[in-house]
Amino acid sequence: MMKDVDRIKTMKVYYDKRAPWHDGCMGYTDRKHTEQLLRPIVETVIPYIASRTVLEIACGTGNWTEVLAKRASSVFAIDSSPAVLDIAGKKLEYLKNVTLKEADAHTLEGINGPFDVAFASDWWSHMPVSSIRPFLENLHKRLKIGSRIIFIDMMMREAFENETAYYDTDGNRVSLRTLPDGSEFEVIKNFPTREELAEILGNFSRDFTYLKFETLKRWMISYTAGNS
Repeated sequence: MMKDVDRIKTMKVYYDKRAPWHDGCMGYTDRKHTEQLLRPIVETVIPYIASRTVLEIACGTGNWTEVLAKRASSVFAIDSSPAVLDIAGKKLEYLKNVTLKEADAHTLEGINGPFDVAFASDWWSHMPVSSIRPFLENLHKRLKIGSRIIFIDMMMREAFENETAYYDTDGNRVSLRTLPDGSEFEVIKNFPTREELAEILGNFSRDFTYLKFETLKRWMISYTAGNS
């Protein structure tokens, strides 16, 4: 069975290769349309990020980075994929309050802070279950006392129900993905429940909030950093 470290390396290769098709696959074909598409979530996020320093985890091609940077005082956005960062850099070059850095989101090595807000979209679902607690411990060390943490991710939908997938012995849902060039990859794509998220966060959080955006098939959790 593939170890978590190997799965993480495989997913990095997957997202490197997927970069040219990413925005199209996600429906982010027009930047103005992207914000309109995400409007209900954007409006919920704005009060937490306005005029604050934001650490964005796994920024990808920079779609959410752009949304954040228009409201935040600064955004420090990281991703482990040079290919997606290259796309993000070209997309965001007009924004002077954005810093992009190639970094490992699991360890956050080289990321200092402290930041007012931590934000991640479509990251939680790709973490191996065993890596979540270490990630949270590393994350909270980079945040100010009383900082806000926001995670947004996908709910189960027809496309995922129809894909080939299996569960490994750690409880990770592993889906089989084929890129347009025909290359195949195994990618972790978990769909945690509200109860599972609340239990995992445990002592990490205060005033935990869970929201569903049914039309967009997404969930959002936000909380104030507690004891870790």
